[in-house]
Amino acid sequence: MQMDATPGFRRPFGGRAGLPAVLVLVALAAHATGCADRDRPLSARELSDNESLYVTRIIVLERAKARLLADPRLGAAVGDSLASAWGDSALPRTLELAPDDPDRAARVHELLLRLLASEHDSLLRHDGIRPLDAPLPAPADSLPDTRFPASARMPEGR
Repeated sequence: MQMDATPGFRRPFGGRAGLPAVLVLVALAAHATGCADRDRPLSARELSDNESLYVTRIIVLERAKARLLADPRLGAAVGDSLASAWGDSALPRTLELAPDDPDRAARVHELLLRLLASEHDSLLRHDGIRPLDAPLPAPADSLPDTRFPASARMPEGR
């Protein structure tokens, strides 16, 4: 059935010659939906509510582990408080908050690695003690003079 032979009817986009036009439209639509942003690192402000809670819980756990190392007695109390506040289902609930889409998950985890590197630097500067509710740190690669991913090095003699 050839439709372009009917008077007054033409194939959309002019048959094969219109294929580049279709590709241009697809590229513009992809750009408009954010595909071009995949090359740019994700920021904490771009996280969904669930992703933000997921990232925050992991950072809080790092702070609690650091507290445990810096002051075992107080660290154990902080760990017990977190266990009580978050409940027995903390691990499955936290994992449910992670993004399902593989591309989005990769971007969120790349941000998380940058945040953890910066948090590590911050914990070193504060003798391993940071308030659990302190704001998320700036990602390590957004700070001047950092060498992400190995941005933090222990000073010699410590």
